[in-house]
Amino acid sequence: MRRFYRCLLTTLLAPICFNWWMPVQAQETMQVWVTVDWEGLSLQEDNLQAMQKFRQQFPHIPLLHLINPAYFIQPGVNRAQIGSQIRSTLLPQDTIGLHIHPMRTLVKYCGISYQAEPSISGADEHCSQTSCGHTVSLEYAYSQTELTHLVSCASELMVSNGFNRPRHFRAGAWQFGPKLQAALEANHFLWDSSRIDANLLTTRWHADSPLVKLLQQLHPQSTPMDQPYALGYKLMEYPDNAAMADYTSTKQLLTLFEQLLNAHRPVMVMGFHQESATDYLLRLERTIPRMEQLAKQKNVAIEWMP
Repeated sequence: MRRFYRCLLTTLLAPICFNWWMPVQAQETMQVWVTVDWEGLSLQEDNLQAMQKFRQQFPHIPLLHLINPAYFIQPGVNRAQIGSQIRSTLLPQDTIGLHIHPMRTLVKYCGISYQAEPSISGADEHCSQTSCGHTVSLEYAYSQTELTHLVSCASELMVSNGFNRPRHFRAGAWQFGPKLQAALEANHFLWDSSRIDANLLTTRWHADSPLVKLLQQLHPQSTPMDQPYALGYKLMEYPDNAAMADYTSTKQLLTLFEQLLNAHRPVMVMGFHQESATDYLLRLERTIPRMEQLAKQKNVAIEWMP
């Protein structure tokens, strides 16, 4: 009889013991960067207000601000005011990085001979306005020595205007190659996001445009499924695998996010431009809640990265 009860007790408790010893499945995590490209062209109040509204709506999401310091050297500007305008969009958890379009004002300020070509848009950059040079390819127009000095000079310009020395970078128009990589490594950068699939831009750029053709040369075989990888000893590449809101609709962003989730690719990088925040930031405002809902349905935790 005693043996019978022992067997019965063992039978009843077995499922409990089995479940207690079963390992708990860890929740999958998706790291998402929201980047802001500050082009160095203008600081219009409506764009800054659009960003401030976004910060109020999503205070839990840090932004990675990639800033072109050309704002500070435009003729007649008040540097303190420029800094105040930029900081009006920042939250304490944000990160500040560097973004360079080689405008004539910035290049000449840094003591480098200005180059007007090649242009990613085919525009004639032989001009004298402050925006001249904005479409010039960094990688193809300048030498490694010149790029090393330009990155150093632009970093110093950020520091002299009250920002920490940047360690994050994105090349203007994603014009990144071996020369610029060496320039970043020489300046001790740790994080780059200049690789992109040119096909993500064909919503606004023709497939035969100079931008698409140059990017196909610089970043062949790039896809939206690309994930971070080491460029050098310390420099990591985080591909801009979801492009910018200027080129991707809410539907496209959600599709990209779901594709990454289904493929168990744990990193997504998306963003917008400060200079067009009024026009395109709404796409992210509509996308983010749906991303969070979809992730919850798939038992994935989104980690919003600084």
